[in-house]
Amino acid sequence: MALIAATDRHDRHDRYDADPGREPTERRRIDVTDMHAAGIEEYVASNVDTDAVSLEHRGARTFLVLEE
Repeated sequence: MALIAATDRHDRHDRYDADPGREPTERRRIDVTDMHAAGIEEYVASNVDTDAVSLEHRGARTFLVLEE
């Protein structure tokens, strides 16, 4: 079963971490509200090239956050 997650280009932005010596990182948010935890894990394992991932809850939505 193929998992499809919509991405919103407007959710991308650059930011600086608390460490001023670090380069800016790009964060991408993928809406995973309707996915089960196992589906999110499978999606990350097969489609994401970074280990810097987290989940973020905004209102009634849940986003997978990828730091690239």
